[in-house]
Amino acid sequence: MRSAPVAALALALTLTTVPAARAATGAAFVESRLSSSGGFVEVGAGAPSVTDTAWAVMGLRAAGVDPARLRRPGGRTPVGYLGALAHTWTSVYDLERGVLAAAALGYNPRTFGGSAMWSRFTAQVHAGGGIGAALNSTYWGALALEAARARVPARTVGLIEANQRRYGGYGWTYGAAADTNDTAAAVLALRRAGVSCTNRAVARAIGYLDATQTAAHGYPLQPGAAADSQSTSFAIQARQACGLPNGRAQAWLAARRLPSGAYNYQPRVPLTPLWVTAQVLPAVYDRPYPAR
Repeated sequence: MRSAPVAALALALTLTTVPAARAATGAAFVESRLSSSGGFVEVGAGAPSVTDTAWAVMGLRAAGVDPARLRRPGGRTPVGYLGALAHTWTSVYDLERGVLAAAALGYNPRTFGGSAMWSRFTAQVHAGGGIGAALNSTYWGALALEAARARVPARTVGLIEANQRRYGGYGWTYGAAADTNDTAAAVLALRRAGVSCTNRAVARAIGYLDATQTAAHGYPLQPGAAADSQSTSFAIQARQACGLPNGRAQAWLAARRLPSGAYNYQPRVPLTPLWVTAQVLPAVYDRPYPAR
């Protein structure tokens, strides 16, 4: 059941409809996937999903679009769609995305959809510093805390630093091999927690990312694999968080954009275009996660 405060705020918004015509940008493509329910629908899917909607509102906020004001004529906004479901989420990943999405929508994550989302999320912040059961839930949990303007515990910072692989990268969980997406998320988490770019963990993580960049200047998920748009976006964001240039990687991303504004996952591979495009936008607009 949707909480009364969120319902009232949603009704009080000055709403705008999705533009009927706009230049084919990534943001316009994402907007085009908004349904009358207020959720976003992946290409080929029959219904909106919470996950796609959360990533979409974060991407739009990074692109300078206020996602809370979007709706189809006669439909609901993303505020209504996510706010009505927030009390149902129990997975740490759903809760983290919910906190990040609420911030991107311009709402206080501590009260969005009632108190259940925030209380369930903070219950996942353990005394030893971990957030949830994995390392990637810790990285994204730190970003969620920062998005809500809550302090990232020093033990969380220490836990992230302590679990860096010897070659500089970070894995998705304890003992796992490193990959670029989780390494970038760890860098973003550390930076948002106030860790300097000269810190050994951050510098070595950036070095790991640099070593994975392909000859064509994109970034792969794993060293030696083919570059993809989402991995390239995450790597760019980690470098942006330290003020580093990304011109060639940005050009690689730009070459993946289709006439519709959507981004290919890889050259000539139009896989999950809504998800891919939503995750590319923070890098394109130089606004690393968390977007608010």
